[in-house]
Amino acid sequence: MVINQGSPTSGEALVELDVFPPERHRRWTVLLRLLLAVPQLIVLWALSIAAFVVVVCGWFGALALGRLPDWCGEFLRGYFGYTVRVYGYLMLLVDRYPPFAWTAPDYPVRLLFPAPTPLNRAAVFFRIILAVPILVLSNWFSTGWVIVSFFLWLIVLITGRMPAAVFEATAAVLRIEMRVSTYVYLLTPAYLKGVFGDKAAAAAPMPPGAPLNKQAPPMTEPPPPSPTRPLLLSGGGRALLIVILILGIFGSGFQTRTSWGNNDNDTDSISSAQLAAQVAIDFIGDIGHAPKHVNCPNGLDAEIGATEVCAVTDDSDEYRARVTVDAITDGSAHFRTDIEQQH
Repeated sequence: MVINQGSPTSGEALVELDVFPPERHRRWTVLLRLLLAVPQLIVLWALSIAAFVVVVCGWFGALALGRLPDWCGEFLRGYFGYTVRVYGYLMLLVDRYPPFAWTAPDYPVRLLFPAPTPLNRAAVFFRIILAVPILVLSNWFSTGWVIVSFFLWLIVLITGRMPAAVFEATAAVLRIEMRVSTYVYLLTPAYLKGVFGDKAAAAAPMPPGAPLNKQAPPMTEPPPPSPTRPLLLSGGGRALLIVILILGIFGSGFQTRTSWGNNDNDTDSISSAQLAAQVAIDFIGDIGHAPKHVNCPNGLDAEIGATEVCAVTDDSDEYRARVTVDAITDGSAHFRTDIEQQH
């Protein structure tokens, strides 16, 4: 875990990402990356439960104190430091397996956290509401990256290298995830910035850290610069990031429509064809033979009391069949049919 005095690119309390990529990836680790990451994901899942409990406590503490309690901040910084190492490995930014350790200063992926700072109580109280836009944006980027991840994995598997544009776009997605998450978890008051990288003018080396407050020991020297601090996107990296965003928007929209489509109030509506078939069966039971024609103009909603009238023709006779839903059990509608001859 590294704490720095604000962002070197904007002077704000932004979380910074350092990634030191390898010259080459071992193809066998790339091939088995998902399988190798399973133990890490299990540990991360367990830690995420603890982190949620901690941030809930921290939320109440920040409302009372105007800052995140020290113990909450220490735990959450450790949690996100572990998270970024697992994500960096899973997203093929690095090839070295992350250690099962709370801190790993020598690992080639790390987060630089802003020094603990006072928090606006109103912003803390409405943090989830304020975070909704960037949570949606972060979800779009993550979804888009997942959509293209197979092709990125294939490129690294075949070549043993991650192309520069792919590395830049992937690092940008990871940084967005971390900046949004640490804002939601109250580790920084800074809203998401630098979605499409930093400005070229921000390439100056990071200044030495000033003395810190009691929450963290002072740094003796600044962290060495990395290819992602500042994060400068080439034309190819920016274009790929835009493609990831567009795919994420469409992918998220498709997931939403699928979810709504599958949530049909957990009951089965009855189409006009199904209704006509059932009326014909009931007609046989009542009259003793099959009707010549059944016409049900509309389907039947799966709601108790819903009614539809079907016209039944039997040779020269015509009947009127009133179908009414009288019960719904186990997600299915049950109805009765009243058949009467028209004169």
